[in-house]
Amino acid sequence: MEILKQLGLWKCLDLRKMLPWKSTANHHRQKEDVRPIFWASRPKSYVYRTREWDEFPNGRWGDSSSPAFGELKDYHLFYLKSKSKSEDLRQMWGEEITCVEDVYEIFSCYLSGQENRYGHKITKLPWNEEEISLETQRLIDLGLIDINKKGMLTINSQPAVNGEPSSSPSVGWGSPNGYVYQKAYLEFFTSRENVAALLEVLTDYPLVTYHVVNHNGREDITNADRLKPIAVTWGVFPGVEILQPTVVDPESFMYWKDEAFGLWLEQWGRLYPEQSPSRQVINHIHDTFYLVNLVDNDYPKGNILFEILDKMQRRREEKRATEMPHNVDEEISAKKLKVSNPKDEQDMAWQLQ
Repeated sequence: MEILKQLGLWKCLDLRKMLPWKSTANHHRQKEDVRPIFWASRPKSYVYRTREWDEFPNGRWGDSSSPAFGELKDYHLFYLKSKSKSEDLRQMWGEEITCVEDVYEIFSCYLSGQENRYGHKITKLPWNEEEISLETQRLIDLGLIDINKKGMLTINSQPAVNGEPSSSPSVGWGSPNGYVYQKAYLEFFTSRENVAALLEVLTDYPLVTYHVVNHNGREDITNADRLKPIAVTWGVFPGVEILQPTVVDPESFMYWKDEAFGLWLEQWGRLYPEQSPSRQVINHIHDTFYLVNLVDNDYPKGNILFEILDKMQRRREEKRATEMPHNVDEEISAKKLKVSNPKDEQDMAWQLQ
């Protein structure tokens, strides 16, 4: 880069990214222009897991029930391993983990750029292979660090965007003279208690799509159509059809959750001896936390997701202060039944007859 600048050639190069995610040089994927958002920060893993597809989505993601997308179930432990040295990772993620709050601190330091308590800067997390982007900085300004400190451990996010130029340094992509759009998106791990409060709060926000799942998929709660992807990024450019390169797809999310939960154990947990307190804390998060994604479909009004999470925290504290001890698992299971689609309800009614 510096050599090009000295030669006066740097300004001649247009380094504009043509898609919001990292594309690959593989000629078999030249026409690929749609991906699920979940692998946005782990593009190498996505490319590896889909390497044997006969064709790649072009123009639209399509019906998730199609056999063409079945290869996402091909779960590879190889790409759960980190290429970094264990010593370097322990310096970043903690020489010792004594409680879940220590993990909250690591996530917060990654987002803020501050050194951890051991004096080391955190440049990556298992789910994020690179440092913070300019796009994420917009969410940091809205309170992204604060929610991580309070136990909503974000691994993927994007701000709402309503018709910004495709040349925008933070959210731009695609050819010149275009305009880009995004729905606000948050994906995070959080506790069962938070999930129970969140599901109650979400009943007041019909324009927010959500999907909540635990590590083994036995708790799987969503208000989305499971076979219809939601476009969360799109662009309008001169002389071409509207492009929608990023989607939230419920079916793909269930494949992604295996990888997302697996990273707790394969990358973070293995840094510590098997019976150590540090390993037990990481195992506890893997076993008891839920993976949540939220999509704010009302993108022209900005981002309402932080308001929802603030209400979730207040609702959780109210329950702690005013209610008798309650079974959080029962609350979540009850909510799961309420959001079942009509076909599920008919099947259940038939089984009860």
